[in-house]
Amino acid sequence: MRKKIIYMTVCLLLLGFLLLNPVQARVASADGLLLWFHTLLPVLLPFFILSRLLIALDGVSGVTQFIAPLARGLFGLSPNGAFCLLAGFLCGYPVGAKLSADLVREGRISQEEGAYLLTFTNNASPAFLTGYCLIEALGMPELIPVSLFLVYGSPLLYARLTRRGRIFPDLSIEKKTSGSQISFKIVDACIMDGLENILKLGGYLILFSMLAKLLLLLIGSLPLCSCVAVGLLEITNGLSIIAHTSFLTKRAAWVLSLFFVSFGGLSGAAQTESMLLGTPLSVPDYLKAKACTALLTACLALLYLGLTDLLPALPLPAAP
Repeated sequence: MRKKIIYMTVCLLLLGFLLLNPVQARVASADGLLLWFHTLLPVLLPFFILSRLLIALDGVSGVTQFIAPLARGLFGLSPNGAFCLLAGFLCGYPVGAKLSADLVREGRISQEEGAYLLTFTNNASPAFLTGYCLIEALGMPELIPVSLFLVYGSPLLYARLTRRGRIFPDLSIEKKTSGSQISFKIVDACIMDGLENILKLGGYLILFSMLAKLLLLLIGSLPLCSCVAVGLLEITNGLSIIAHTSFLTKRAAWVLSLFFVSFGGLSGAAQTESMLLGTPLSVPDYLKAKACTALLTACLALLYLGLTDLLPALPLPAAP
């Protein structure tokens, strides 16, 4: 019931925004559409199609043959789970969630392994972190190495802390696709699946871009509140606000940006939930894990800033 009330409230707010301020609503919608068209569509659509095809043709083991032993030793993952780990860290939201869900639906990993993977493999892509966040928004290319270490080290540390000694079974042996099953019907199905999912992401980006713009109009006079609220809602808009704000020091802007990127925003959570439909995987458990990971990232970033006072040779955000 509570979830229904939240959805109805958001729908009414957006409808009111469209009717009362159509110019700003159109700009926000166009921003979301352009972000989807220029960033997500050319990168994620081919990956959605090819990864789905790779899973259908039992080709995952060939891709993960080098990383699978390490993933099994550190996290107890099966070869299919190792593929999800690799792709989730390289390709960005919501690839980790989609692959976890696909592998659970196909019976190629256990439900328990899928739930475990969901807690740490759904992350921002390195290209987004380095290109948009650190170079374009913050102008801190000198902090790329340490930022990569913090943003991707934190979910790995969280995974180690929550593993509890589990070793997940390799179910791929029981799910083999015979040569007679391989046809263009599989390719067609993978293409349609990719198109459906990429269109969903476009819809979510448009809606959350409008929500971010509406939030700015409502609480824009409170810069700290609007920065935090928009960053928790949608990370791209949140980073844009941080980049143009004057009330945050460079150090605070860097730590807050890493927190937003690690959390992924409620927009990322909504995209993740859309990928999990038809599976028993839990979005609240995902949000709990992302919140813990984001806090861990921020704490490690603050620790790093403390170390820079003791070791002046370490890269440091420039003074404002």
